[in-house]
This record gives sequence, C-alpha cells and structure tokens, in this order.
Amino acid sequence: MKPLKQSNIFAYSLGDLGMNLNFQLIGFYLAYFYTDVFGISAAHVAGLFLAARIWDAFNDPIMGFIADHTKSKWGRFRPYLLFGAIPLNLALLACFYTPDLSDSAKIAYAYITYIIHGMCFTSVGLPYSSISAVMTQDQQERAVISSYRMFFAVVIALGVIGIGVKPFVNQFSTEQEGFFIAACVLGATSVILLWISFFFSRERVEPPKEKYKLKDILPIIFKNDALLVLAAAMLLNTGVWVTGNAVALYYFKYILGDANLQSTFFMVMLPANLLGALITPQLTKRFGKRSVFMYASIAVALFSLGRHFVPDTNLFMIFALSALSSFFMMFCSITQWGMLPDTVEYGHWKTGVRSEGIPFAFFSFMQKSGMALAGSIAAFVMYQTGYEANTELSSAAETGIRCLFNIIPAIYSIICFVALIFYKIDGELFNKIIKDLKQD
Repeated sequence: MKPLKQSNIFAYSLGDLGMNLNFQLIGFYLAYFYTDVFGISAAHVAGLFLAARIWDAFNDPIMGFIADHTKSKWGRFRPYLLFGAIPLNLALLACFYTPDLSDSAKIAYAYITYIIHGMCFTSVGLPYSSISAVMTQDQQERAVISSYRMFFAVVIALGVIGIGVKPFVNQFSTEQEGFFIAACVLGATSVILLWISFFFSRERVEPPKEKYKLKDILPIIFKNDALLVLAAAMLLNTGVWVTGNAVALYYFKYILGDANLQSTFFMVMLPANLLGALITPQLTKRFGKRSVFMYASIAVALFSLGRHFVPDTNLFMIFALSALSSFFMMFCSITQWGMLPDTVEYGHWKTGVRSEGIPFAFFSFMQKSGMALAGSIAAFVMYQTGYEANTELSSAAETGIRCLFNIIPAIYSIICFVALIFYKIDGELFNKIIKDLKQD
C-alpha cells in the first residue's frame, strides 16, 4: 500500500476540528449553561449526564454494527460525514436554546435534546474515527494521523472554545443569547469542516468478505482485551480534561473572582498544546505509543496535584503548572487515538472476526461515558457541597471546586497509568499480527 499523502491526512483531520467545535462546546460549557443560564439544579445535571450514557450503552454498538454493514459508492464510513453533519449541529443548537418553560419542562427538554445530541454525535463521530483504521495499516502513519487530528481537535478547537467563546458571549446582552449565537457560528463551521473531510478522505483498506451478525457484537468487544484496557484508559483520560475544563469557569468566576481569566488561561494552554502535538510523533516513534501514554499520565497527575497547593494570588505558578499538565496531556490524547486502530487488527487476529465499527463504537461510548461520568461527579460534588449559582460560595462549595479542578483529575491520571500496564500491543506483536493476517 502506498504511503498516505500529507494532503489526505490534513483534509481528513479537519473533520476532527469540526467534531470538536461541537463536542468541546458541550464539554466546556453545557454544565455551566444548564446551572447558571437555563436554571437547572446541579443534581438534575448529574442525573441527565448519566442517563444519556445508559442509553448510549445500547445505541453506540448498534451504530457500529450499522456502519460496518453500510455499502455505498463512498465506502462504509464516509457517507455519515456528508449526511450527518447538519443533524449533529442542529442538535447542538437545541442544547443551547432556552425555551420559556416550567422547571419540570426545562428538565424534560434538557434530557431530550442532550440525548438526541449524543445519538447524532455517535452517528457521525464513530464513522469518522473508523475511517482512520481503513486509511492505512502502518502503525507510524496512524500515529501521524492521530497527531494531526489532535492538533485540530485539541490545539485549534480548544483554543477557539476555551479562549474565544466566553468573550464572544460577553458581547451580548445576556449569556442566554450569547451562547446560542456561539452555537450557531460553531455549528455552521463544523458542518463545512466535516464536508471537507468527506470529500478529501479515502477508505483504502479493503474490508474482508466475512461479515458478523448482531449477536457477535459483545464477543467482538469482550474478547478483545487490548480494546478493553485502552477503552478504560480513554474513560479515565477523558475524565481528566472534562473535569478540569468543565469546572474551570466556576473556578475562575467564584474562587479567583474573575470569569474572564478563563480566556487568558486557555491562551496560555494553547502553545503548550501545540508543542505537545509537534513532539508526540517523534516520541512514539522512539519509545512506542503505550510508554508515552503511560508516563505522560503520571506527569499530568503530578502537575495537577502541585497546582492544588499554589496560593490563589500566584497566577503565574497556577498557569505555569497548568501549561505543563496540558503539554503532557497532549501526549495522552494523541496516543490513545493512535493506539485504537491497532486494536482492530488485534481483535481480528484473536477472534477471526474483523470489525472497525464495533471497536470504534465502544471507544466512542467510553469517551462519552468518561465525559458524562466526570461531568456527573463534578455536578454531584457541587450539589453535595452546597453550590448555588450566582451566589457567594460556602467554604464547602469552594473546597469542592478546588478538588475538582486539581485533585480529581490527578486521581484519574494515576488510575489511567495503572490500567495501561495491562495493554500488551507493542511494535513487535503488531508486526506479527499484520504478518499473520496477510497469510490467512
């Protein structure tokens, strides 16, 4: 198979920017939007995030099955980018729309729109990610693809969302109006980027003739121990950034006393993320993706814990430790997606059944579960410590937010390191897998 062209990798990776303008707006701001703008209690927000993931446990594998069995002139996965981009971003607008409803009707509206958004995200995000497994079977090319994707998904999207959204919202008379207009702008941009990715990406790895049945979904997942370990690491790693990012606005608004510091904060994070994205391919080539992921997780934990003991008045140290944590977090984000396509071949080699859709569906489910679990834990902690929107914090609520911003992400990172000890696909094993599969 010919090496991938850089232009194809670039165009494909733009789709991740499209996905993450949508995804990170939800991850950064939806909890805050629900509590401080729409007027839903933190307890209901915690319940909502968990309920949506219970539904995803059924929805995501079925979507993976559908994607794997799709036949079209564009391939199995690319059509979902073309036809799913608009519904996905209409669902985003619905999440940030605030109809004039009773308290109980607001909760029902939030449940419906958030769950629909999750289903739309699966129907586009799962096929999008699956394309990476059928673009190439070269491990290092997959690492490069993952680096490109994370550059757009984390460096660019995080920069736009973390730095730009709150100042943009502040230009409007109310946060209610500002967030909805921001969702409109980002949603339209997301559609265009996903369509570019559709037109310029290619599915080059021919799928085997053998097809699995619906009843094979669970065995495909649970017999793939490498996938299970990596998915657990993904859940924990997602919990790190979701907790920190979701609580950041509360931290700056209520503890440091200036909500506008959030934009400055993420402006500092941007070069750290960029540097991390540039360095990761060289590190994975030399040390392997698993080792980079593992030891970066420990670094994230150490810098997050260190930040907890810095006085509030020392913004330089708070920002410096955050930048270091964010730098190493890029290693984790890039390597986890670079490792995922390897588990497809591993599962095929171990079970005799090949599926891109099911492993990616399970990974997508675990990513959203990490996002929901972290968001639910954060909302639950805030509820239990007595958080009340737009009022002065009690000492318990302040302690809760501090722990959520610093200590909880560190705990997730440490457990992530431990989980990766059990991941066994290295370069030698992967080469054997590819050789054995070609002989079959």
